[in-house]
Amino acid sequence: MLLSGAGMTVALLLSACGFQLRGDPSVGLPSLNITEAMPSSVTPDIRRILEQGPTKLMGDPKQAAAQLRMLGDTREKTVHTITSTGRVYEFQLRLAVRFEVLLPDRELPLVPPTEVEARRLISYSETAPTAKEAEEVLLYKDMQLELADRILRQITVARREM
Repeated sequence: MLLSGAGMTVALLLSACGFQLRGDPSVGLPSLNITEAMPSSVTPDIRRILEQGPTKLMGDPKQAAAQLRMLGDTREKTVHTITSTGRVYEFQLRLAVRFEVLLPDRELPLVPPTEVEARRLISYSETAPTAKEAEEVLLYKDMQLELADRILRQITVARREM
């Protein structure tokens, strides 16, 4: 009895603060074509997210309500922190993705060429290089998902402002 009361209290508090489950991913477009001017590691994640929602992915840009053009991405790994003995302590990972969104009936793009980026810090260990490489791969995958979500949110916002 006490647990169900606590559960109801939590549900009431979450609904009062505006919390809402994500639900179906939607960009406000009935259909979207995705093309790559240069290969992008984020494209498969965007496709996967959109396949779960109401927006249909079209193979032909002429049949789609909009075209998402992936202009490429860059990955960087730079030294961020050095110890007093001159050894690397942390690296900074950076993933930047360039994209634009075009509408077939408009001369100007819905979203002009835009770059979004994500950064992560990763500590370095000479004793566990294989584990750190695996961690780096996971961090890049996390950044890809974050950027895919941010790109779709930017499309949604731009579509609402039309």
